Amino acid sequence: MLATPRRCLWVGLCLITLIPALAQNASAQCDLQIVSAGPCLADGTPGTPSVGDLYGLRVVVNVVGTPTNSFRIKWTMANVTYYYDGINLGPGNGYWWYFDWSLYLDGRIPWSVTLDPDGVSGDTNLANNVASGTFTPVPPATAVDLYATRAVGGSETSILNYESGSGAIDNLWVVFGQPTSHGAQNVIGVTGPSNAVSMTTPPYGVPLFEIARTNPVPATFQDDENFTARLSRVRVNPDILREASWADLAGMSSNWTQWLAPDPICESTDPAITNFVQQSLPANYRTTQTPYDTARTLHMAVMKALSYLFPPLHADAVSVLQDGEGDCGGYSAIFVAALRQVGIPARRISGYWLGDTWSGDSQSHIRVEFHLPGVEWLDADPCIGDDFDTNGNYAYDFGYVPDADSFFAVDVGDAHERPYTDFTSLQVPNFWWYGDATLDSAVQQSYLQPVSVLSVANIAGGLFQFSLTNAPGDGSIVIETSTDLATWSPVVTNAANVNSNSLLYAIPIANRSRQYFRANQIP
Repeated sequence: MLATPRRCLWVGLCLITLIPALAQNASAQCDLQIVSAGPCLADGTPGTPSVGDLYGLRVVVNVVGTPTNSFRIKWTMANVTYYYDGINLGPGNGYWWYFDWSLYLDGRIPWSVTLDPDGVSGDTNLANNVASGTFTPVPPATAVDLYATRAVGGSETSILNYESGSGAIDNLWVVFGQPTSHGAQNVIGVTGPSNAVSMTTPPYGVPLFEIARTNPVPATFQDDENFTARLSRVRVNPDILREASWADLAGMSSNWTQWLAPDPICESTDPAITNFVQQSLPANYRTTQTPYDTARTLHMAVMKALSYLFPPLHADAVSVLQDGEGDCGGYSAIFVAALRQVGIPARRISGYWLGDTWSGDSQSHIRVEFHLPGVEWLDADPCIGDDFDTNGNYAYDFGYVPDADSFFAVDVGDAHERPYTDFTSLQVPNFWWYGDATLDSAVQQSYLQPVSVLSVANIAGGLFQFSLTNAPGDGSIVIETSTDLATWSPVVTNAANVNSNSLLYAIPIANRSRQYFRANQIP
């Protein structure tokens, strides 16, 4: 049983500033004049922003005469348009505004600024009302840059409820994905379920935890896995990645080429996938495109080919392609199958988003990793890309994946072969059993939150002031105190706040030589 995948939605950020110049004498006619326009930094300073920063546009305007009505400015970057409304000003020089975007894009990005797009200002000269161009945000100096790293902790739980006395259970197996370090995530530690065996499974040699029970009495069986990890945002240098050639791909070792073979979810050799690739790429793509650009083109082709649907009709790449709609798993399956078809190692990675709750409201998600010689695994997510651009004109969430610090993968690939059955992605714990007992319910829960940190701010006037950063968004937070690290007493309890990343405390301290504090979360 797989948890319900849900697509993560994106919210843009914007900032607007206006600093007017001194007014000049009005003239009989109005003329709005763009003096200069172009990219700027997040604070409005002229310049080219870096990948990973807010992308800004700045425009400088002269106004001759007095507009007859208030007007607005239209700002467009890539396929995202905003308006700054209600501009009401008199004649003058050097008015300037800027606008910021949060775009999951790198490479060359088109932009435009339009004064009074509605034609309500009485402007008599429209020739200088529009400015447009392109800019390329500054990439990192290395091929792949992991940045804005944060620590997270999480758990997975499987609860199987069998009706007491309802029959026999001959065998019961419960399996958990065993998280590993790859791409944007670095696993610090994993504690598997008690009585679980860690093993690698064919065909990919991917590890899992397995709990095997023989002839257990029907009851409630609960198994838990806990982990901590560091998650990073990812940005790349496309020019460096373009140095990887088709010849380099042909010389890969078997640990990479194993991710070229088809599997039950990503049928890369099926004629439907071959046809999709041929329709999406130039006929001579191996001589006109690098592997990086080929992957980028296929990423956008998947965005264009599908519409989001949950729950999906099917899970495998061929069926989803025929349906023309699917969820995150379907987008990922087609993209992986297409990459493998052209000879680029790829795999789906399965997990869930930061912020998942203790209650099992699991925002499960599947995205893609692909490999180019010279680097390890690169991240891409055509489903999130489709949130931003359903037409597939821009490669959102490809290579540059700033939401990678909010997604944790518990499993990679889509095949775990066991003697009793085969499992696909272990997005949440799964199970298999034989017997005639009655299974009343099966619940899989997941939880992922930042690892909170207590920091001292000040100790003065009998008050101990400290902060809790990376505060969890679920449950309650209990601040406890102790003098011996053995016996702890609660001093403050407050509900977690999903909208607040930091909590501040000021607690009176007794006249003792030593006093300890800690924070606990109660689900």
